[in-house]
Amino acid sequence: MNSKLDLLPGERPATAEHHGPPAEDAGRRGEAGRGQQRAWLLPSVPALLALAMGLWGAGRLPLWRDEAITSEIARRSIPGILWCARHIDAVHAAYYLLMHCVVQVFGAGEFALRLPSIAAFAATAAGITVLGRRIMSGPVGLVAGLICTGAPFASHYAHEARSYSLVAALTVWLTVLFVDLAERGSRRRYAAYGAGIALLGLVHLFALLILPAHLATLLLTRRARTMLRRWSAAAAGAVVAVSPLIALAVTQRNALDWLTRPGWRDALYLAEAFTGPPIVAYLLGAAMAVGLITARRRGPIGLRALALPWLLLPATVLLLVSQFHPFYTSRYVIGSLPAMALPAAAGLARMPCRTWIVPLVAMAVLVAPLHVAQRRPENWWDNLRGAAAIVEREARPGDAILFLTADRRSIAEAYPDAFRGLRDIALRRTPAQAGNFGGTEFDPAEIGRRLTGAATTRVWLLEGPWRMPSLVPRDRAKVEVLQRHFRQAGVWRVRGITLSLFQR
Repeated sequence: MNSKLDLLPGERPATAEHHGPPAEDAGRRGEAGRGQQRAWLLPSVPALLALAMGLWGAGRLPLWRDEAITSEIARRSIPGILWCARHIDAVHAAYYLLMHCVVQVFGAGEFALRLPSIAAFAATAAGITVLGRRIMSGPVGLVAGLICTGAPFASHYAHEARSYSLVAALTVWLTVLFVDLAERGSRRRYAAYGAGIALLGLVHLFALLILPAHLATLLLTRRARTMLRRWSAAAAGAVVAVSPLIALAVTQRNALDWLTRPGWRDALYLAEAFTGPPIVAYLLGAAMAVGLITARRRGPIGLRALALPWLLLPATVLLLVSQFHPFYTSRYVIGSLPAMALPAAAGLARMPCRTWIVPLVAMAVLVAPLHVAQRRPENWWDNLRGAAAIVEREARPGDAILFLTADRRSIAEAYPDAFRGLRDIALRRTPAQAGNFGGTEFDPAEIGRRLTGAATTRVWLLEGPWRMPSLVPRDRAKVEVLQRHFRQAGVWRVRGITLSLFQR
């Protein structure tokens, strides 16, 4: 019988838990280490591909009007951002604070402003890969990550300096944590889940619609019902944490007055946006059907119970609520897009000998023209950089400029060099001073006096592609004074913007 004195240096005594020779134990540990390494290498493939997709063309696209607002507000001080949130766009205050930090480090260029969205796109692809591997298998996770990377809808918002790509990334990783809770829940994990949901709500309030989806998953899963009480406490704590923002956002709901009541066409458009061209939609639809029918549950939460509520409930709830007050637009439910990739990947992974590569390549070829078109400046929402270039080329120092409407002033804030030397003749208080997007303008009589003054001989009018039929009195006064006292000397149009030069 061996004793401790009989052991060689570095050798450990045999115990009841020792099931084999040291070499065999070392082999098991090495195999486990390699398995963990493969587990982390797997999501890196879609993540790196998504990063490349996001970097492709990101600096070539001009800012559009919402991105111009991001650029302008992010360059304000932190108290200035919070001051603005008290008046307008409180739902994006957390995102503007993040972008303030980005601007301080990387500047306010087009590429720099989109870096967080590009990184979030890569994180989304990695997260859905991890999730697919967790609930199904490694091949399912890999295919799901590749499908998500190739989705034109996700790629588009990777190129926007707005919060939607971050919403998708946070939603995916919170769902990974949600599945983890069903397997090994602890107070610390539930606290992390609640904090993550609160952060998601701060980034965008409508992203909280993931909570009804997670609740439905719990109710559809027998073994996970035991976690309902602790999950409810974490979710309720998160909602309470963001309730001040919810109360403030209710007072600012007029910011969504541009939305209209959605119908069946909006639901169909959402399906097309998520999937791509019709033939790709048919391929993904068939793969989703196969995946949902044949899915076998690997852990406490199955594919059907997780993916279907996640895909359907957020959009359904928002579409129904919008029948009473319009809140719906497709980008508000971008967090549901990764849910489409899971059952589609499960269906494709059923193909033998990894022949799923063939339909993946076919879909990539079919959506390639959409990705190319997205990266053409002429196809972007509007071409603020083109408008700024016209002003920089054609304007003279001392020229006056008017904006229809006042929030179009964000163009000058986004590309300030082009507008330097022009007199913003209607501006009383800057947007930063007023705590809004367009600043505060003088009353119509004062604007008229300034336009007809002797110092004003050339006036630029910057407006949208069409003139609104019912302008507010201040904007009507601008147009009437120009028509009465000036003649139009030139008109330039770029996508989304019309520039007119008036001379005395």
